[in-house]
Amino acid sequence: MTKSNSLFVFLVWLMLIVVLVGCSSSSAEDKKELRIWTFTDEAKYAVEKFQEANPDIKVDVLFINNDNYVKKLMSVLQVEKNVPDVFFVEKAYWPQIREIPRLEDLSQAPYNAEEILDQQYQYIQDDEKDEEGIIRGLGYQGTPGAFYYRRDLAKEYLGTDDPEEVSKLISSWDKIMDIGERVVEESNGEVHALANWSDIGSVESSNIKEPWVVDEKLVIDPVRVEAAELAKEARERKVLANYESWGPAWTASMQQGTVMFYAMPTWALPHVFENNAPETAGKWGVTHGPKAFTGGGTFLAMYNGSENKEVAWEFMKFYTTDRDFLTELAKNEQYFLSNKEINIELAPELTSDFLNGQKYFAFFNEAGEEAPSAPQSTYDNDINGLWDEKVNDFLNGRLETIDDMIASFKKDVGHHFPEIQVD
Repeated sequence: MTKSNSLFVFLVWLMLIVVLVGCSSSSAEDKKELRIWTFTDEAKYAVEKFQEANPDIKVDVLFINNDNYVKKLMSVLQVEKNVPDVFFVEKAYWPQIREIPRLEDLSQAPYNAEEILDQQYQYIQDDEKDEEGIIRGLGYQGTPGAFYYRRDLAKEYLGTDDPEEVSKLISSWDKIMDIGERVVEESNGEVHALANWSDIGSVESSNIKEPWVVDEKLVIDPVRVEAAELAKEARERKVLANYESWGPAWTASMQQGTVMFYAMPTWALPHVFENNAPETAGKWGVTHGPKAFTGGGTFLAMYNGSENKEVAWEFMKFYTTDRDFLTELAKNEQYFLSNKEINIELAPELTSDFLNGQKYFAFFNEAGEEAPSAPQSTYDNDINGLWDEKVNDFLNGRLETIDDMIASFKKDVGHHFPEIQVD
């Protein structure tokens, strides 16, 4: 090959390389980006599926330990620096976050999120809106509650393990008290009806009519007081096993069969019972208790100063409305959705071996329709902690009467929140 031919070939290759590099650089620059903050590893599954469906979007996910998450999120929202485009918020903290004036108004165009809310259960819709009724976030998880029960214990002490029959037998707290008293006697103290007073509190707290604070005044809903009195009665009649929630004795009881009923939401099936009692598959059922209730949940919100709102909205829609993804999520992860339309479609076919073949999506869909909407103020999460401390003091005799408990509670609220009118 002559020198001139060699030079020509070299120049052609050089031009080709320049073109390819330019295209690659242009492609990288054109790729859309999305920054997400989360406290839950649930996000990993959703992000992977979202990127498979949207390869032109680069997603950067930052996982922050739950203990530090809310503090950091509120901090960046306040100063408006390094704010993610989309962020996850646990229900306990959502009332505080959704009132911060940094969240995008999803009621307006181009989002028109009301169309998504129409596909959801009413109790979730109520939570997604701020005090002015503006949609500030989207819930992707359905969390109606159930009374999970050991079928073997139900057969032994109630004579049936049929969910509908068991539901009739525990349709009031009085009935549960009577069962619990009888069971602890017949089992020589080895079996209790409930694990601890939280099984009562979690149900009743979903049925309040007033949050802790209204117009900067402390409000003690009568339902909360009744729940404390019920818990005291249950303690005295030995209906409660008195295991600390999430403690080793509590988790061990699920495997050992020392508790008949646990009041827990949907996500407890894969994350609590199957994890803690894998050898008891087939020995469980779910049924309705004295009242409908919910437990937990997570919301997605968007920063109103984001430069990637279009992409952020695509992710939020994907997690709440994409039929293929949500169907796969429900089937593969036993994940009960906020989208009731898809839940209804799946209800006839989804069963659980752990629940002895029970159609659990059909059950939870019914429970979701009945679930109440409990109002929450921005103070509720903190004041809940103070109330729980006082109820424990009351149950353990450190506060002798319900009046003593309420007086001590009011004193603590006034101390921690001087801006709230206590009396």
